[in-house]
Amino acid sequence: MALTFGKCLLRDLRLRAGLTQEELSERLRTKLGLTVSPTLLSLYENGRRPMPALNMRGICIILGCTEADLYEWPR
Repeated sequence: MALTFGKCLLRDLRLRAGLTQEELSERLRTKLGLTVSPTLLSLYENGRRPMPALNMRGICIILGCTEADLYEWPR
């Protein structure tokens, strides 16, 4: 059996932090030097693209969460 992606919880975490995709993208750029467009954030949130480790870590720093918080894995 192949490992499949878990459900991405980025949207919930972002909304809980009170940020739009544009605001999160801007904070990633200005605070961490990461270029993550709002369109790319949407792809992550909808499970259409996996998050590279560097972007995942940056998102966690901005949102104040851990990598484990970003996905709900099937049991």
